Amino acid sequence: MALTGRFWFRRTWTGKLVLLVEDENRRWFGRRGAMKQRWRDAKLLDLAEPELQALVNLERSRRSERLSGLVRPLHAVPSPAASGITVPPPKNVA
Repeated sequence: MALTGRFWFRRTWTGKLVLLVEDENRRWFGRRGAMKQRWRDAKLLDLAEPELQALVNLERSRRSERLSGLVRPLHAVPSPAASGITVPPPKNVA
């Protein structure tokens, strides 16, 4: 059973997403070397296969793109004393 690298998602009756992967199996009664392609639900170990590394890399790049829009770079704010502006002391209100 070798994965072909093709994948798809389906939704169950309860609304969960299930990852489907395509793999190749030998036919029961067929010529030697004849392979049959079928779709099956993915297992956790399927994500470690080299054929599905594109899916894992896609998830990582999408996450980093999404987070890069939320994170703003910090800029230093000059202090009033450094810019030559004098700030009056706060007034005590009684």
